[in-house]
Amino acid sequence: MKKHIFAIILIGMTILAWIISWPHLPNTIATHWSGGTVDGYSSKLNGMLSMVGVMIGTYILLNVVPKIDPKKENYRKFSKSFTMITYSILFVLFIGNIDIIATGLGYDLPINRFSELIVGILFLVIGNYLPQCKPNFFVGIRTPWTLSNEEVWRKTHRFGGKVFIVLGIIMCGSIFAPAAWKSYIVLTVVLIGVVITMLYSYFVYKKEMKI
Repeated sequence: MKKHIFAIILIGMTILAWIISWPHLPNTIATHWSGGTVDGYSSKLNGMLSMVGVMIGTYILLNVVPKIDPKKENYRKFSKSFTMITYSILFVLFIGNIDIIATGLGYDLPINRFSELIVGILFLVIGNYLPQCKPNFFVGIRTPWTLSNEEVWRKTHRFGGKVFIVLGIIMCGSIFAPAAWKSYIVLTVVLIGVVITMLYSYFVYKKEMKI
């Protein structure tokens, strides 16, 4: 039960923030930004339901996954890492909710101008814990080659952890780039990271299998 306390508190604080702010929010609120500029709006009801729903849904999903995974026994071997990754994702969603609420109330928070920093920090956290993930079908770098060989999984996740850390640093640094470039920088580095990691797992597999 202890491992659920932080998540429950975050979700509870999010719901409470919406309830307290509800009478003061306009009927239409900003819900999406790109390069620090609002490019998406929603009714406050849809905004609340979608944001809180994503947060609760993510939490439920991350708690169900270890129970239905055919390799569920492996989750015990990296339970701390899995918990920290879960906490990090929920915290980012919490920040997103608070940002939308604050903006709707008329506050100009720097969060929406530095979303790349928040995502970058999330990548740094995931990169730090990724090497500790054990083989499973839901969490980590799941390619046909990592799922077919435990040594390929281990090496790929050790390499992938470093890739995520580099991506995180680049994303954090992208806050200094011109606003028009930020989205392209993020998409480019993520695409490069995915391709490099997949190719690495393939070549490690070939080496391990001596193909």
